[in-house]
Amino acid sequence: MMSPRERFRQLLASEACNLAAPIFDPLSARIAELQGWEVAKLSGSVAKFANLAIPDGIALSNISDLVDVCWRIQRVANLCLIVDADDGGQHTIAVARTVRELEATGVCAIEIEDVRVPTQLASKQKGAEQAPAASESHRYPDLIPLAEQVNKLQAAVAARRDPLTMIIARTRALEHLSLEQALSRIAAYHHSGAEALMFPELPNGRSDIEAIRTVSTLPIFVLRMPTELIKETEYLIAQGVRIRYLGQSPYTMAVQAIYDGLANLKAGGDPVELKSRQASTQLLREVDRSAEFEQM
Repeated sequence: MMSPRERFRQLLASEACNLAAPIFDPLSARIAELQGWEVAKLSGSVAKFANLAIPDGIALSNISDLVDVCWRIQRVANLCLIVDADDGGQHTIAVARTVRELEATGVCAIEIEDVRVPTQLASKQKGAEQAPAASESHRYPDLIPLAEQVNKLQAAVAARRDPLTMIIARTRALEHLSLEQALSRIAAYHHSGAEALMFPELPNGRSDIEAIRTVSTLPIFVLRMPTELIKETEYLIAQGVRIRYLGQSPYTMAVQAIYDGLANLKAGGDPVELKSRQASTQLLREVDRSAEFEQM
């Protein structure tokens, strides 16, 4: 039987643009596996609130918190898990520890991004005068200087114990730099040893993808895909787009459902009135693996 990392590599090598299930905790991961998803993405923002009840923009979580969530997810689901590790840490040694700790949980791929996290707090503390060189970015002061980010990506690659663990270079360069500057970054990330590129956005859609392809042949992962490109599967595959993320609608729907359910009960509502909106006993047993444990 192939390991999740082997399966993930095989998926990326195939002629397909794969969808990643947007999960946020062990329960959502278990449901994704039950539905037959192959790949799942654990986003830093929703993982922090779903598991720690803290917002993404405040520096209150650490790598041990993320590692704990990944351990708990891996125990209940055999998914190819991609993890958002934010900026990986403030320096190369911290990045190396981040990779070693997350790799030990069994995740398949680790994103290291070129924006300091948390961005809101950092921007208030540092101010624009402490941003990367003004010639590179005066609009986004928390963008990590290129040389520093390349060092971090190289440290992440070198820290792996399993060569199948994939390091993904996540960048917002296309959103906040000129095209020439952005492509310079992307080319540097390509040569850092990272094995995929992740873009939260493609502001110019097709032209961005084609520009990326002039400097890198690495697989492309995308979050917010322009609407006109979503159905152009053959084009995306030909251009090397291998993973498409899908936002956080399951998480926001879960928050709303819990809020509505508790509000109804607090107002004196009868739990029976909520029956049609509840999971059936059969579904609950499938999700919590009751039959599996009973057989054991």
